[in-house]
Amino acid sequence: MIQRATPGRGALWQRCRALLRLGWPLLLLLGILWFPFDWLSEVWPAFGVPFRVVFRNAHDHLIGHTVFFLTVGLLTLAYVRSLWRRPQWYVTGLILAALAQETIQALFRGEAPRFTDINAFTGDALGGLAALAIWSALCLILARLAPRTSENSQKASTPRTRDPRL
Repeated sequence: MIQRATPGRGALWQRCRALLRLGWPLLLLLGILWFPFDWLSEVWPAFGVPFRVVFRNAHDHLIGHTVFFLTVGLLTLAYVRSLWRRPQWYVTGLILAALAQETIQALFRGEAPRFTDINAFTGDALGGLAALAIWSALCLILARLAPRTSENSQKASTPRTRDPRL
């Protein structure tokens, strides 16, 4: 007996394909964010040396997390532009991304996730919230400049009539 696909199943497959087609940059960002770089630094010494130079103490670890989440946050806000208008969704995603990152790091170290690395979470929060603040400021500045720009371009595109007296 051959089973045929139900119409709901085909529609679900089409939705999944559309979601992947549109969401692959976000999935790539999450893959980079969640990649276990600490584990990689242990199993690949050529990567471990520069990694330990960047993350050599608690202060550098905080700065590294801040810069990392700032970069990922700005790229996420650039791709999902509606998130800056709904900061509650952005902050929720930021918290979940930070928890997932620490969970993945702990699992690759062979430990249970404890969520006690306040330094990493502080860097994640600072970077993610700074990205939201920077993106919001850019959007507000561009919104204030947009009406002036459109008025000037409208004046420039209006055909000038020649004065008949000349």
